[in-house]
Amino acid sequence: LYIIDLTDPSNPQQLPTWQFQGDGRPHEAWLSADGTRLYAGQPGVFGRPPNDSSFGPNGLVIDDVSDYQFRRPNPEIRVVSTLFWNDQGQAEQMLPFFSNGRSYIISTDESGGQGGVGGLPAACARGASPYGYSNIIDITDEKNPKIVSKIMLEVHDPNNCEKFLSEPPEVGGGLLDYSTERCNVDRPENPTMVACGSRGTGTRVYDIRDPLHPAEIAYWKGPAPRTDFLPGSGSWSPGVDRTVEKQAGLARFVKVPAADGHGRELHLWVVGDGNGFQVLRFSNEAKARHKDLFENSMDRK
Repeated sequence: LYIIDLTDPSNPQQLPTWQFQGDGRPHEAWLSADGTRLYAGQPGVFGRPPNDSSFGPNGLVIDDVSDYQFRRPNPEIRVVSTLFWNDQGQAEQMLPFFSNGRSYIISTDESGGQGGVGGLPAACARGASPYGYSNIIDITDEKNPKIVSKIMLEVHDPNNCEKFLSEPPEVGGGLLDYSTERCNVDRPENPTMVACGSRGTGTRVYDIRDPLHPAEIAYWKGPAPRTDFLPGSGSWSPGVDRTVEKQAGLARFVKVPAADGHGRELHLWVVGDGNGFQVLRFSNEAKARHKDLFENSMDRK
């Protein structure tokens, strides 16, 4: 892990590099508000032996990085706690937020059960989720993190796993992947909504005012790139017919002047591997159906 001191942004200084000898090496690294904790998505893969190139078990590791934050001599990183799961794979994001006086994390897994040894058939056989989904984890007691709810679509339900065994792959490419890769909230304190980008299900928006009962309220699936010539795209390959657009980046909630000139409205900015930067607005139907939710979101800066 490379740590940079940005006290003087015009003169960044590298602090001592930390070499992980055990748990805590992150796929993505997210910090607490005070900078003393690192929430690491440790990307394990089910069934791999511990001495291979895998990072270790799959899931959340809370690291104490206060030595670095306080610029102590000979800094060390210490593991505060771990929370692992084996029904998914390649844990990535660990996004912290606060709701109703409690601390939470939204996790993502970029491969799901299909990424483990034996692939999708083995994942189905052991009752794992075929593709990666998000957990909401209560970390109010940071030494005992607990999963309190799951943000899942039907494609993530282990009960539907075998339905994908006969699904044809993208022409000329690999298997389709419906894993959720990155999420973002409309605000870090008492958020009302979270938008999650995926490798194959577009961008999904959920009501998380009650973190224990998230509910989908809207979605966007960009046009499939198909055989477009897109060498700048991270998922483009010659001869591959891409039937879904990968929208795995970090979505942004943005408040802009309303089109009718009265007040503001909420937009969502996303990036897709086929269609690039996209500015989205919520349909009038969605705003009418969830009027209180959108009013709550617009109430704060």
